[in-house]
Amino acid sequence: MKMLTGRLHFFAFIILILIFNSCGKSNKEFESFSKAKKLLLEKVYYDNRKTFYCKCSFTKNKKVRCKTGKGKRAKQVEWEHIVPASRFGKTFRQWKSKKSWECILPEFLQTITGLKCKKTSGRQNLRAKSKKYRLMESDMYNLVPAVGFINQKRSNLAYGEIPGEKRAFGSCDFEVANGIVEPAPAIRGNIARTYFYMNKAYPSRVKLDSEEKQMFKKWDKSDPVDKWECERSRRIEKLQGNVNTVVKDACKKASK
Repeated sequence: MKMLTGRLHFFAFIILILIFNSCGKSNKEFESFSKAKKLLLEKVYYDNRKTFYCKCSFTKNKKVRCKTGKGKRAKQVEWEHIVPASRFGKTFRQWKSKKSWECILPEFLQTITGLKCKKTSGRQNLRAKSKKYRLMESDMYNLVPAVGFINQKRSNLAYGEIPGEKRAFGSCDFEVANGIVEPAPAIRGNIARTYFYMNKAYPSRVKLDSEEKQMFKKWDKSDPVDKWECERSRRIEKLQGNVNTVVKDACKKASK
């Protein structure tokens, strides 16, 4: 009888471990960036098609309905990593650009032989080799819709606060100066909580320094969660499986 009880306890323990692992703190469901973007468009933002930084309306075909700049990217929506992919990507040893052997040939020989120099960026190289990176890159909690032109201007710059209000992107409350991006006050808390989530979900890849922590704590306090942030988190949780405890806890407090 004691042996049977012991075995039951052992199996119960194994089941609990499996449940815990399946509901982990990081994304373990999707490793396709393309699939993640498609799900966000169709299953998360289907009834709230507003870009993150500028609150521009966009269609189901990702066409933007406001003016922030010129060119093709100013007319389309792209999916922006709040915590830049390069920030956590560079923590992997495979983040290295590569060139094929054909690149050593002079251009006229490449033309004559039909051989072409093939260049692979660090991001492409890492994506092909690391599942861990692909899971991080596809984590939907870290992805938001942005006007392509604004996504281009943000690039992988750090967030911060810029003195003065020099608007260069139409009515969009978004400034870039001296290698810093200043987002609108109404989304600073969202950004802070995303950084806290990524730090908690991937602690060895996304580390925050003391200045970042101080600024993000201030932003988190000045811009608390709203209904959409909570609903967005719930929808992503259903699709991705893991819980964003940073947002979920904040939503629970806000509802009391």
